[in-house]
Amino acid sequence: MQIRTRLTLLYLLTAASILAIVLFAVWWTYKKHTETVFFQNLESKAALTAETALQEVDHLPPLPVRWLEPDDTETLPYRENVSLYNDAYERVFTLRPEAVPLPVKILQNIQQHGRQQFRHQNLHVLGKIMISPANRPFTIVAEGFCDPNELNQLRNILIISFIFGIAAMAASGYYFAGQALAPVSQIMDQVKAMQPEDLSHRVETGANRDELTRLAETFNQLLDRVEQAFRVQRMFLSNVSHELKNPIMAMRAQLDVTLQRDRDPDAYRKALQSVLDDVRALGEVEEKLLQLARIYNNPAGIPFAPVRLDELLLQAKEQLQKNQPRYRAVIDPGQLPESDEILHVSANEALLRTALLNLMDNACKYSPDKRVLVRVRFQPDGGHLVEVCDNGPGIAPEELDMIFEPFYRSPQHQSSVKGTGVGLSLVRSILHLHGVAIKVLQPEEGGSVFQLKFPVFGRT
Repeated sequence: MQIRTRLTLLYLLTAASILAIVLFAVWWTYKKHTETVFFQNLESKAALTAETALQEVDHLPPLPVRWLEPDDTETLPYRENVSLYNDAYERVFTLRPEAVPLPVKILQNIQQHGRQQFRHQNLHVLGKIMISPANRPFTIVAEGFCDPNELNQLRNILIISFIFGIAAMAASGYYFAGQALAPVSQIMDQVKAMQPEDLSHRVETGANRDELTRLAETFNQLLDRVEQAFRVQRMFLSNVSHELKNPIMAMRAQLDVTLQRDRDPDAYRKALQSVLDDVRALGEVEEKLLQLARIYNNPAGIPFAPVRLDELLLQAKEQLQKNQPRYRAVIDPGQLPESDEILHVSANEALLRTALLNLMDNACKYSPDKRVLVRVRFQPDGGHLVEVCDNGPGIAPEELDMIFEPFYRSPQHQSSVKGTGVGLSLVRSILHLHGVAIKVLQPEEGGSVFQLKFPVFGRT
């Protein structure tokens, strides 16, 4: 079912219910008012009759009782009457001798309550207790026929008004639902017109700050992320093909040159060593890509456990100097806390160690003296601060938003510094998984500082 139809039906159901309640209340109020006025008239007639009849009622004998035939019980043959009954429930006065007396049970109820109004057969009846001059209780009963024609006419008018009102509300509801959903249709048309080849177009938001404007802004934010994803994907495919193509072409060229003629063992050893270095570079790229895929594909399946941050830093330092003997890492732990529990963070040990190792390796790679300083400031609540500092040339401001993209490498360092362009992208993904905020600072004295802010322990 279309939203427009559903909104119309919902609006119609709500409005029809309210209208039905209002019209029924009008009919019911008029009905009760009519009955109230009618019973007031009956009471007036009973009072006028009682003024005369009660003067002699103490001496009146009981009247003979006339019983109706079974076929006459549904509709009485008279329209109004006033009768008096003594304390023995005998009728002693009536304006219409042919009228049927009330049953004793009804008279007992009137005597018990002092006053009652009810319906008997097709008549409205008012009964009340009055006292005769001899101080004897008598029951005066006034009966009358209330013509329902006016009430029925009002009911018919209200039913016809309800039907026409429903029709008018259905038409107006369908129209206004269409008007309300028109901006949604425009948004749908604009989104349908967009093509994957060009995601630069955006949905028009309009000047109103209503829900539809926020919906359009949400679409635009989604399109921004989609466009960014497509751009990263294209750059990823372009860079990965370039990064894989260069080592493969280099290995092929070296092997072709080496096999062109016989060479001495040192030449073969040198060629094989160069090929081995390229294979290791390819293996490093492959390992980092696999780690990225693991993080993206199944982050919920990665186990976490409490680990000591200081031990992770020391392990990353040892691994760095084992992989690159020329690199040096200095760890400044600051003031260590008294409790070892404060040193713990919730992490996947292998992944977080990889992130710290990549940051240290990257800092040494761009530092002229191949050194990195790691400052650690442990906090009592577990929100520790780690700063990885290098003394390299720094990062250009326009490149700060790009350095964490996969396979991005600064043009000014592509020829002078070897790298894959995957390390910082992997670092960001690992830190994001751990809830660690990363910020790149550019001190005035030079170099770059990668600042890591850990969450409070247990609140990743």
